[in-house]
Amino acid sequence: MTQNQQNGIHPDDISEVQLLSQLLPGMTATVVQLQAKGAIRQRLLEMGFTRGATLKVEKLAPMGDPMELVLKGYHLSLRRDEGACILVQPAAQPLG
Repeated sequence: MTQNQQNGIHPDDISEVQLLSQLLPGMTATVVQLQAKGAIRQRLLEMGFTRGATLKVEKLAPMGDPMELVLKGYHLSLRRDEGACILVQPAAQPLG
């Protein structure tokens, strides 16, 4: 069993998975996995970053940090270093 299979990531999704911190405004994605440990992991779970949760990047601060997200119907701001602990699968973006 590979490391990704042990982490609950399907092999077909590998190319699609990226860090939340890499998403741009207007993009939507589904949470695949939290890589954070300890208190930060617990805090992210309590905020709603659970496997399968859908989120949208609303906007970025002028210097790019923090990022504003919409998750489970509410807005929250997240530092990019915290977003780097969250693996997501971007949704297909509409053309045009």
